[in-house]
Amino acid sequence: MRYFFIFTLLIALLGGCGSKESASVEKPSNIPVQMSEERQVEVVEVVPKAISYTLSAVGSLKTPEYVKISPKKAGIIEKILVKEGDRVRRGQVLVQLDDTDAKLQVERAEANVRQVEASLEASRVTLIRYQKLLESKVVSQQTYDDITLKVKLDEARLALAKAELNLAKQNLLDHRIISPIEGVINLKLASLGEHVNVAPKEEILTIVQMDPLELEFYVPENWVGRIRLGSPIQFTVKAFSEEKYSATLQFISPTADPSTRNVKMKAVASNPYYRLKPGFFAEVTLLAGGNPNGITIPESALLSQEGKMFAYVVKQGVAHRREVETGARFDGKVEIVKGIQKGEQVVTTGHEQLSEGMKVKIINK
Repeated sequence: MRYFFIFTLLIALLGGCGSKESASVEKPSNIPVQMSEERQVEVVEVVPKAISYTLSAVGSLKTPEYVKISPKKAGIIEKILVKEGDRVRRGQVLVQLDDTDAKLQVERAEANVRQVEASLEASRVTLIRYQKLLESKVVSQQTYDDITLKVKLDEARLALAKAELNLAKQNLLDHRIISPIEGVINLKLASLGEHVNVAPKEEILTIVQMDPLELEFYVPENWVGRIRLGSPIQFTVKAFSEEKYSATLQFISPTADPSTRNVKMKAVASNPYYRLKPGFFAEVTLLAGGNPNGITIPESALLSQEGKMFAYVVKQGVAHRREVETGARFDGKVEIVKGIQKGEQVVTTGHEQLSEGMKVKIINK
């Protein structure tokens, strides 16, 4: 009887263990039901709209003209009429060399011209008188020809004398050093009383053009086809970060840098108050065409994998993974060049947990 009780108890215990295993086996049967549930997502419908392409670049301001002033004649500096930082006009006298000898040469050339003019005038009067005597046969043809020749020689001497006078006057002018451009004196390299030479040329001053300035920057080669000469450009500089400046595109390089594949461009910026300085760093913004029927989606809708971009499109409650080709990015959105069509619904929230063919439920707020 005792052994029978123990045997019965063991059977009961074994029966209890078996029921627990059965319960644990039955639980996984609920998993397929959970996997088949729809994922909740938010979507946005793709509506075409006009896109204006804006390109950002970095560049620097440069002066179109940087002139080193050297004397045309050797001599001693008598006057320096400007100092560093002075604004100068084109044609303004900057430096005066000692021109005492040059003035004397002009006076001598002027006297020679007057002398030759007097001789020529006398020869012409004589020629007129001999013309009448020749007609009366008082003088011979030879005598008349000699007077004619003297008139021609005096005319040649007068032309030579006038040429020498012009050279003397130019020599006198060359003792004044004038500005070939409008700009600012950037550097003074000579002093009053210093002797300057022509060969080798000695620099006396340097002048930089300040208005207008050139804005030089580089653009990736894939953007060059969208940019046109004359396009308006805006830029900022760190010195006046709150202000925006304008320029006009005037040069697109015919070649690209082989190492960077970038193309150099130059714009002209007005600088009437000389606030902008050559060498300033500039942040450039320019329009590069547009697309009247552009396709854009929120940038957050994109997924990246192995260097490729993807997005999910919902059709009839099913998510479909699409590889896309992107374009410009702006204001939290990205242009879709290829992969998504207008009217389609793109998943913007919940796409991280999706896979191809998964059922979804749209829960847009």
